[in-house]
Amino acid sequence: MPLFEYKCRECGERFEKLVGMNPLPGSIVCPRCESTEVAKQYSTFATMAASTRNGGAACSPATGFG
Repeated sequence: MPLFEYKCRECGERFEKLVGMNPLPGSIVCPRCESTEVAKQYSTFATMAASTRNGGAACSPATGFG
């Protein structure tokens, strides 16, 4: 199961949760206030992966660094 990052819209708590690829609406609950009003956040890894698809290079095959 993938690990996703969430932010609660009620109290602002940021947390991680192991969930299936298509969690049911209302199934992700904030650990602080128990609200189901949460938003999935983009992780640093997801942001970097998107930038490499758009022509940038995260690392060079020869050196391992960009």
